[in-house]
Amino acid sequence: MKVTVLGKYGPFPAASGACSGYLVQDGNTKVLVDCGNGVLSRLQQICSIDELKAIVVSHLHSDHASDMLVLRYALDILNARGLREPKPLPVYVPENPKDEYDRLLFKNVFEVHPIQDGMQLQIGDLSFYFQEMTHPVQSFGIKITGGNKTLVYTGDTNYNEKIESFASGADLFIADAGLLDKDKTSSNVPHLTAREVGLIAAKANVKQLMLTHIWPWYDENEILAEAKESYSGAFIAQEMKEYSV
Repeated sequence: MKVTVLGKYGPFPAASGACSGYLVQDGNTKVLVDCGNGVLSRLQQICSIDELKAIVVSHLHSDHASDMLVLRYALDILNARGLREPKPLPVYVPENPKDEYDRLLFKNVFEVHPIQDGMQLQIGDLSFYFQEMTHPVQSFGIKITGGNKTLVYTGDTNYNEKIESFASGADLFIADAGLLDKDKTSSNVPHLTAREVGLIAAKANVKQLMLTHIWPWYDENEILAEAKESYSGAFIAQEMKEYSV
């Protein structure tokens, strides 16, 4: 299994960057996980839209889902011009906020399936398991298994006791490191700090830790230093780089 980082920033991109998006591949199975702004353009540098088996969106904030709204135009126009088989693309997303969910129900270009806590599904060669996290909107952590390898992605979340067990033993842990510790002003901020992520990775005994959802005006050396206090092998996601799991 391998993953290509299409975008790593949130809640907006750095210059020349993109927000959250990850292409996960195992054999001939390609699944896009999150589709923030800038992701669709980068995806097409690697594969065509029609090579995707499905799209999975952790939550419906715009920095994780906004390119779904231009993808729906692309599919509709390609269908109308006879440039692709007019088959809906399977999409798995939280059903709340309801108004955001309903925007995906556009001319049947997507086959939309709501994600539920504890839900499991098989997409080609990849197995998915979902656990609800803590965020201002419904948001899910995603565990992906291909062969004997496991990737765990937090999506966006505040610290909660479920994360450590969810990530336990993961071959690759992709974690929301949206805050430095100095900017955690209360216990209910909507993101993990880099320090929290390092502690979780160490306790969960993960094999690799990738820091993502980077605030674009942070010094990445500060983010990395905080995570490495507890997990020395932490690294920050690099856009358009392919990683083996």
